[in-house]
Amino acid sequence: MFSTKIANSSPKAHDLSRLIATLTTHVAEARRGDNFLPLRHLAALMVIYGHSYALTRHAPGEADFIAKLMPGFYAGNLAVYLVFAISGYLVTLSLLRQPGLWRYIRNRVLRVFPAYVVCLLVCIFVVGIAFTSSSTTDYLANPLAWRFFADNLIPISLQWTLRGVFETNPYPNIVNGTLWSLGLEIRWYVYLGLLAALTVIRRRWIFTALAMAWIVYCSWQWWHGIADTNEHRALGLTFLIAALCAHWRDYIPLSHWLMAAFAVVAVLAHGARWFGPSLVLAALYFTFWVAYKLPALRWLRSVDYSYGLFLYGFPVQQSLAALFPDIVPLAMLPSSAAIALLLAMLSWHLVEQPALRFKGYRGDTDPLPAV
Repeated sequence: MFSTKIANSSPKAHDLSRLIATLTTHVAEARRGDNFLPLRHLAALMVIYGHSYALTRHAPGEADFIAKLMPGFYAGNLAVYLVFAISGYLVTLSLLRQPGLWRYIRNRVLRVFPAYVVCLLVCIFVVGIAFTSSSTTDYLANPLAWRFFADNLIPISLQWTLRGVFETNPYPNIVNGTLWSLGLEIRWYVYLGLLAALTVIRRRWIFTALAMAWIVYCSWQWWHGIADTNEHRALGLTFLIAALCAHWRDYIPLSHWLMAAFAVVAVLAHGARWFGPSLVLAALYFTFWVAYKLPALRWLRSVDYSYGLFLYGFPVQQSLAALFPDIVPLAMLPSSAAIALLLAMLSWHLVEQPALRFKGYRGDTDPLPAV
């Protein structure tokens, strides 16, 4: 893990260094475990919570807690920021501890694609056949079924629809709408891999200079009011700054007061052009605060259902909305979470964990794709 760096020059210097050290992430990690694994599960459930409103018919003004606090932004949005922060930090930390491009590629492929491919097949051959308004023969003969698999296999240009599926839902036609964030995160995995191939990742000052150049450019875009399409700029910046934090983790102060300040600034900035940057910083700090500052939660480290919750939450909720058109958000949340959790358990034990054995998986140190 990390070693505590305490100066020995004088009692005052010693006390000051010890005070700083007690506030930083590397000492927190050295003293105890972290809360990244439960935080990933929380983020996955936050997506289901937010979609319980977005995918159902509900009264005007009824919304999740985050949407009420900051209209136009909802719990699912915040969850994506959290997972990009977790992933950017842990993926980079893994590269710093175990450099090697082929190991990196192997680990990313094994973590992302086996469960994802199975989910695509479930969407086509289980969800699609069950909910299509066409006959099974016509459904399978339609090119959409095969395009759904081929176009989504590398989730960059995504195919959202299957023939006749969820046509009359409150959020019509979309089979698995959460896949957009997976495509964006895979892109950032590729960028990070390119930097690793160029040996930039392990050169802290060069990586810092490149990251700061991108941060300045993004800040210029926000300052001039340039639109952030689908929040790609903010989420990419979250991933990149989290990667930067992996390099400078010895110097990140952890404080309840700082966490409160970041949260207040983000809420007050809502609606202004600086909402994006303030949200990025608040999400990043919240990630480290939960992971290292809050008491370590008792958590079963040998299982990880968060990726499965992310993959199956949306199609499960769309299926329930099709079966029960009048279902309300507070009924959708527990029922969809329970079914998605069951599918996530099957995904973990039958697909993800066996795949991870090929890379020597031993616990919760590997990050997950975004939710």
